[in-house]
Amino acid sequence: MKVAVFGGGAVGLGLASCLLAAGETVHLHVRRRAALAALRRHGIQREGLFGPRLARPEEFEVSTDPSALPAFGPEVVLICTKSPDLDAAATALARVWGDLPGEPGVVACMNGWGAAERLARDLPPARIFNATITTGFRRHPLYRVHVTVHGADVRMGSLFGGPAAELAPLCDALTKGGLPSAVSDDMEAEIWAKLLYNCALNPLAALLGVAYGSLGENPASRRVLETVVGEIFAVLAASGRRTKWPSADAYLDFFFRELLPPTRDHESSMLQDLRAGRPTEIDALNGAVARLGQNAGVATPVNAALATLVRSLHPSLYPDQGASA
Repeated sequence: MKVAVFGGGAVGLGLASCLLAAGETVHLHVRRRAALAALRRHGIQREGLFGPRLARPEEFEVSTDPSALPAFGPEVVLICTKSPDLDAAATALARVWGDLPGEPGVVACMNGWGAAERLARDLPPARIFNATITTGFRRHPLYRVHVTVHGADVRMGSLFGGPAAELAPLCDALTKGGLPSAVSDDMEAEIWAKLLYNCALNPLAALLGVAYGSLGENPASRRVLETVVGEIFAVLAASGRRTKWPSADAYLDFFFRELLPPTRDHESSMLQDLRAGRPTEIDALNGAVARLGQNAGVATPVNAALATLVRSLHPSLYPDQGASA
């Protein structure tokens, strides 16, 4: 299988490493020349939970130019950028789409709500898929990825009725490479399950500067977390969307029992972005909940407040919204 990976960050390197470990053919598209040089010199070094793995430079292709993709001829394209970089990735892929041999499946491998809809503005909706990833990856330096935690298996599917079964070979390859993955027939439920997890943990852990586990142990932060989840379930009910649990209480029981313990020591990627002065994914997480709630006539004051607080730490990164939710 030929797989193009858009994004040389932690998730992109992590998925590329698993695919290479499974013997697949990988083309890695990166934005920065520094990353290009580092990967061509050192390859991809993986460490942590799934065990060490070195992919030598000659084992994969890497470029900064999307025009290299048609010659590679990908069967699948994984979009592994952060949500603030999705526009650039979608535009770059659309520019070469007509030159690709066939129409590859395009899988959005990022947090939050709205990625598939954004890609569908430039690409055929039937070729767009989503993936939910509850595995922690950290990149440092530019060629090394550390697998820190694994909370749940990867799930892949379509919000547009696309042929999700064609992703089965990709899921099998990732599983063979160390990352358990499977196709889902209800991707909307999968995305909202991941959104609940991220909205409850990421911004609050980033604002407080703590690991995930502390949020459940502290009574005050636990109440905030529970309120975030309650608001999301109200939005789900009002907008006719679905997830895997019948109520906020049922989700919270599962969350504290099954999801939080294996990731209790994980540090939020949003906290890493804030420290580095990078745009965060807040607008695709709690910001998206606030917008959907407004459209559905449901108040989401805590989700909106968390989004405002995260933006306020680096207001110049959000010129269109300032400090508003």
